[in-house]
Amino acid sequence: MSELTTMERIGLYGGGALLLIGTVGIGLLEIALGAPHPVTGEGQVVHETLISISVRSYIILLGLILMAAYGVTNLLSKPPADTSI
Repeated sequence: MSELTTMERIGLYGGGALLLIGTVGIGLLEIALGAPHPVTGEGQVVHETLISISVRSYIILLGLILMAAYGVTNLLSKPPADTSI
């Protein structure tokens, strides 16, 4: 297998790291240090997050964009395989 270029490393490792941080990292942080879930007088649970849902979503989205950018550039830059017999 060929050696990865700098742009490929940014796309793959950066995108993968952002996806892991956005899902596993922030999830574990919420479990360990998350806000308690008080119950109102009507019996509804009030859910407060330690890190905003929009921030978490943007981290995951940025990871997906980096990985998609790698995929598109890899698709466009590699010559097609020879399918002749």
